[in-house]
Amino acid sequence: MSIHVRPFREADAAAVSVIQFESFKSYLKDRMELKEPRPAEYWLENARSSTPDAVTETFVAEDENGRLLGFVTVSISLVRRLGYLVRIGVLPRCAHAGIGSQLFQAADGFWRSRNARKVCTCVSSINPGAYAFYLKHGFHREGILKDHFFPGVDEYQLAFFY
Repeated sequence: MSIHVRPFREADAAAVSVIQFESFKSYLKDRMELKEPRPAEYWLENARSSTPDAVTETFVAEDENGRLLGFVTVSISLVRRLGYLVRIGVLPRCAHAGIGSQLFQAADGFWRSRNARKVCTCVSSINPGAYAFYLKHGFHREGILKDHFFPGVDEYQLAFFY
């Protein structure tokens, strides 16, 4: 399967919403608060932004037929040179196909081009596949947020330095 990663376009909003919904549902299961994907307008408002102090960008992965299979949203505080992996999602049927790694390469280019010194994210303790993905890409655990989003479910604070 040939994958191309590119910046988010407005026409991607509905598909990215479905990808986020399906990928998060795959590990949250009955904890998922949303019963359907967010409206496309959510992504039109949140996929990218730019101020003098911070930049947010979303990248999408598409197959050779233009079908979207994954996305990553990243940001950086330009003053502190602190990057964030805001969220990443790949359609569950496409898991373990290298799509997440290709999206991470785009994210890495985004942070490097803005001279990031550190990148942070968090991952749910009930999502061991994502945790392994982050470790594979150089993150290490810096802390634990107990019962953060859900009772009985911890979030691991992760980071890596350039």
